[in-house]
Amino acid sequence: MIPHYRPTFGQEEITAVTSVIRSGQLSQNGQVNLLEQILTENLDRRYACVVSSGTMALILSLKALGIRPGDEVIIPSYTCAALWQAVTAVGATAIYADIENETYNLAPPSVKLKITPRTKAIIFPHMFGQPGHIQEVIEYGIPVIEDIAQAYGATIDKQPAGHFGDIGVLSFYATKIIGAGEGGAILTDSPAILEKVRDLREYDEKDDLKPRFNAKMTDLGAAIAIEQIKKYKSFFAKRTAIIQQYQKVDGIEFVLPLKNSRLKSNNYRCIAVHPHKSATECIAFATKLGAYFRHPVYKPLHSYAQTESLPETEKAWKKQFSIPVFPTISGTDRDRVTEILTHLAEL
Repeated sequence: MIPHYRPTFGQEEITAVTSVIRSGQLSQNGQVNLLEQILTENLDRRYACVVSSGTMALILSLKALGIRPGDEVIIPSYTCAALWQAVTAVGATAIYADIENETYNLAPPSVKLKITPRTKAIIFPHMFGQPGHIQEVIEYGIPVIEDIAQAYGATIDKQPAGHFGDIGVLSFYATKIIGAGEGGAILTDSPAILEKVRDLREYDEKDDLKPRFNAKMTDLGAAIAIEQIKKYKSFFAKRTAIIQQYQKVDGIEFVLPLKNSRLKSNNYRCIAVHPHKSATECIAFATKLGAYFRHPVYKPLHSYAQTESLPETEKAWKKQFSIPVFPTISGTDRDRVTEILTHLAEL
């Protein structure tokens, strides 16, 4: 069975981890500090704080902004459940906005309609490696957390995704563009926000006793992440070649990545639709032929409660399916996926 995704590790990661083990300094130390420095340089931010996961990066970011029970945080429904988990963890209420049918990220007009006096933050994830229209959302004057868990390396007007929000967050989970098994990062230009998240990141040896976390990333994970960042350009080139091969199949519409001069994708995902088949039907067809296609998100978050309608979100989930584009997919498997897409187009 051809998987939808597989981490891309090599001898470089093995050597880096071995070096950390031999150093005897396994926890938060030199490699964590180096990773933070690399992230500030690559994402054009003043400060970075590396943490234990992308979800924890969201939680600490919300806390640093002072989000508390009774507050509302606007998020998309067409996203990972980590956003809802983070908002709920700080006692706030997640408010769902719809997506646009171009980038499939938050639609600024929908966000604007959801703003109330209780709105204290907006989490804007650039989904599937495709940047969205975050600048328009920033203009509403609400603090924005820019989530680039899937969008490291993408750009908006030649500026790196992650550069625009009051806070940027990143994930190093195994299936992300920079995969280290686990880990995350918080990026900001604000010394006050940096001070807050660094204080919250660890609880021991403090002058006062108040709730904090054990949210440190280890040097082991940081060492892997550093090697993955070094390989980003290679990953991008390989994904681009794979996507270009798939896009030669007639009869399938490839909706992402966009061909857009302003909003440059990192080609993390290749997402398609069939003219008259549902995503569920396409996924089942590919499975029978030996390849794992999948929905881009497991399930729209608003559908769990079923209390509202988000038309663009629902339409996208019903029609879109994601195709394997991980860098180490073999030529044989890539050709097989192309054949499956060709057969699918004939249905």
